[in-house]
Amino acid sequence: MMDPAEIIRIKALLPTDLGSDEVREQVAADILRRSIFSARMEDLRHLAVIRDVCADVTAGAINQATARERLLASLARMGHSPLDEGGISNPASIRRLNLIVDTQRQMAASAANIAAETPATLEEWPAVELTRFVGKGRPRQDWAERWQAAGDAVGWQGAAKDVGGFPDWRMVALKASPIWQALGDGAGGYRDTLGNPFPPFAYGSGLAWADVSRDEAVELGLIAPGETAPAPQPPDLSPSEAEIADAVDRLGFGDVFKDLA
Repeated sequence: MMDPAEIIRIKALLPTDLGSDEVREQVAADILRRSIFSARMEDLRHLAVIRDVCADVTAGAINQATARERLLASLARMGHSPLDEGGISNPASIRRLNLIVDTQRQMAASAANIAAETPATLEEWPAVELTRFVGKGRPRQDWAERWQAAGDAVGWQGAAKDVGGFPDWRMVALKASPIWQALGDGAGGYRDTLGNPFPPFAYGSGLAWADVSRDEAVELGLIAPGETAPAPQPPDLSPSEAEIADAVDRLGFGDVFKDLA
């Protein structure tokens, strides 16, 4: 079983000249979750540094400050500086560097947790609740609306509705509920999502999953007493670069990804 750091290390490098919105719209989620990429970053050497740094942070080998130092040294080689203008669009901005590292670390941890599910753990904890784990200076205020849109998109299959009352709904669903993919896909028109059926569901989000017991899942009507909960599908996270290139070719993204061939 791969740990989160190993999940990051096996990711392919995805050079692209697309911006964040364009990446989300034009690149399939199954490619993105298998890849290390950064908006408008075509330098393979820097993407390799990002991959190594994110894996080392996830493994606990380095801290966030050391991660930033290594990324800044790589970007300095390319002529970028955190003093440049451009805010988060500047590849060397501290906010952007933190976002990249945190997002990869959180995605890998969630994917590893799903892959580690067993019939025994699923029997005891068949559901999860999306709840705030990290405080933010300016937290999103629209999670209830996002939950509503995602639930409506999948007919509330395996998901709780009206628990706690709007806008304070508890976001609880079976681990295999399609609501998680809908949330990750930005159901309702949200454009800051990552396309994954696991946290983080949006860039910079401080929300994560907490396990929900079988007794509570039964109480919420998510599962019947004695019923076996469906198992979540483990994400496919171990492609070769050739597999990525084949998927790109199959999905018709053209010359933007030619460096992967």
